[in-house]
Amino acid sequence: MSSTAESLTQRERHRQEVLSGAIAAARRLLAEGGLESVTMLAVSRAVGITGPALYRYFPSRSDLLRVTYRHVLDELVARVREAAARQPAGDRAAELHAMTYAMFAWCVANPSEFDLLLGAGLRLAEEGAPVGGEVGGGTFNEVAALMFPPVAAQWADGAVQFDKSVPLGLEADLAARRDRLLAVFPDAPRDVPLGLVAAVRVAWQRTFGLLCMAVYHHITGPDEPVRRDYITALLDDLIARNLLLFGMEPSPGVVLEPAFADMAEGEPT
Repeated sequence: MSSTAESLTQRERHRQEVLSGAIAAARRLLAEGGLESVTMLAVSRAVGITGPALYRYFPSRSDLLRVTYRHVLDELVARVREAAARQPAGDRAAELHAMTYAMFAWCVANPSEFDLLLGAGLRLAEEGAPVGGEVGGGTFNEVAALMFPPVAAQWADGAVQFDKSVPLGLEADLAARRDRLLAVFPDAPRDVPLGLVAAVRVAWQRTFGLLCMAVYHHITGPDEPVRRDYITALLDDLIARNLLLFGMEPSPGVVLEPAFADMAEGEPT
């Protein structure tokens, strides 16, 4: 290998080390002091480079936060996909159940990153540049979209019907969302009804509501012990109700990670 090629490889390796170190530092600062603590100066010090040097990798703080946001969202999506892949082949109820548990477990174990995906995501989007969402249309949509393939397959097999028309005021939005989902999942049936898309949205809104209540201490106060058994029971009930929307019931073959996998009983969130 020529010295020029070796030099390029070394530079690229150094670049990747700085990028990875900056994202890791941003996440540590986020967990320790919230979004306001993630500054270019603090990150550069953590990585061991000067502030001006960091700007060669991230032109602005917003760019740093966007890259961190994308890294965090990719981690969550991968966790959910891995949970679905562990289920018995063809067991759609188990896939939906496990994906919900995996998302819940990751979010309650990473409340600062969850907050980044919500608050920072919205603020960064307002600045005019997208921060995630190959499916588009809002924060966390990439996670919610993973419910679509098993539900669409359930409908295609005739296991569930969505014959009722959707409210007129929702048609345009649901049709646009269906188009985005079909673009991401080209193997899904092209003629899925809008009622199916509406049901996926209902299931997601229910799940996201409970998740926010758990992460932001609306079930137990910030100084109270986490009531793992109670919150897990709420989650199980919610999942059973969601599965019913799609003509399913909880599968005996489901392989689940605990909803509070990274926390001890009574540990505050």
